Amino acid sequence: MQNIRISSSGIRGKVPEGLNINIASDFASAFSTYLGEGKRVGVSIDGRNSGFLLSDAILSSLSATGSHVCFYKIMPTPILQFLIKERQIDAGISITGGHNPSEWNALLLLDENGFYLNSIESNEVFNIYHSKEFSKKSWDKIGKIKYIDAKLDDYLKKLSLFVDVESIRKKNYKIVFDLSNGAVAKVIERIGDFFNIESILLNNESLGRFAHNPEPNPENASQVSSILRNFSFNAGFVFNSDGSRVSIVDEKGEAFSEEYTLPFVAKAFLSKKKSPIITTVSTSMMIDYIAQQFGVSVFRTKVGQSSVTHTMEAKDFILGGEGSGSVCIREFSNGYDSILSFLLILEFMSIENKTISEIKKEIPEYFIIKYKVPVTPGKMYGIIHKLKERFKKEKLDLRDGIFIKRKKGWFNIRVSTTEFILRIIVEAEDEKTALKFKDEIDEKIWSIL
Repeated sequence: MQNIRISSSGIRGKVPEGLNINIASDFASAFSTYLGEGKRVGVSIDGRNSGFLLSDAILSSLSATGSHVCFYKIMPTPILQFLIKERQIDAGISITGGHNPSEWNALLLLDENGFYLNSIESNEVFNIYHSKEFSKKSWDKIGKIKYIDAKLDDYLKKLSLFVDVESIRKKNYKIVFDLSNGAVAKVIERIGDFFNIESILLNNESLGRFAHNPEPNPENASQVSSILRNFSFNAGFVFNSDGSRVSIVDEKGEAFSEEYTLPFVAKAFLSKKKSPIITTVSTSMMIDYIAQQFGVSVFRTKVGQSSVTHTMEAKDFILGGEGSGSVCIREFSNGYDSILSFLLILEFMSIENKTISEIKKEIPEYFIIKYKVPVTPGKMYGIIHKLKERFKKEKLDLRDGIFIKRKKGWFNIRVSTTEFILRIIVEAEDEKTALKFKDEIDEKIWSIL
């Protein structure tokens, strides 16, 4: 069935064709059984219509299997991860489709440190889910359910320890935010007041539907770009539905690829503290340039928050992220946090007294092509296997799909963990080379299909 997708990060699908209240109930029961009796499990939603529908089933199932539930309603996933790391709760379920369209939703599982589950942990949950052997409790041992309006005081206090608040406040920045009618819409006004940011908030109501696909990229930044081209503002930021990703628009209205977010934040963070960088095989070469500037190393892993953040933990590194507009600073929390990301960028602008466009000029510009090839579920991995044969004369990096590095660029072909597609990313020093790589990839894929 092409309407549901199960991966190490959780379960994702169209509602109700793929993901429905019965599946959500069983999945929550499995997670609670895995955690053990008496754990405090935080639950949040990202504002899409199906969030409250699924949450009713999830809250009841967690309680029935002995977990005590804190339901924060609409709240960004990174704040839920922050609350776990601060030991206010023991684990979490974020009900969010992230960058997926309104009809999709997902259950993302968070461990006792706020990480996405790793592959071993998620397999244990899936085994319980498939066995249906849930730890149902008697009436006198079921967990309590609390409905909580999350207070941001602790979150703001810790933000103030990670960025130079006064430096940002003194600039009185004027910023345009596109919040995609998602979870960040509930908190960004408070963040703006705290940091003395004069702002225009677009799509800042949780209406259950998105004004555009909630994926931060140039295509979805048109409203922000239009305002910046016609009025005097310092920058624009576009968020996904749960606050884990953000993309940048400069003061002239130029919308940047989401690939720029990690290099911008890394440049800001490394100017204060040195750290190696963990990223993925499909992240732009821009991050290598930034790392070289600051004399630090780049380590690459599989795509996805679970892979990046658990690798950061294993190596005890504090900076990581992906080309999707995602950044993790592990000293702050163990998740991708778009609010911290945009504040670090503003801090760097204020301290260096530079505009967004001036910072971009300091980073080499590469030509990037990102596209998808829809594939039926039973053929995706078979196609990757056959492509290995087609490219067998090359040096293959198989950490995530097929990664091939050449003299003027690279490309990555992999199976998506969130959709039934092949994701393909091509990057080169110039457009001609990138298009040549793409044509070669397309020819090989279509010869197999």
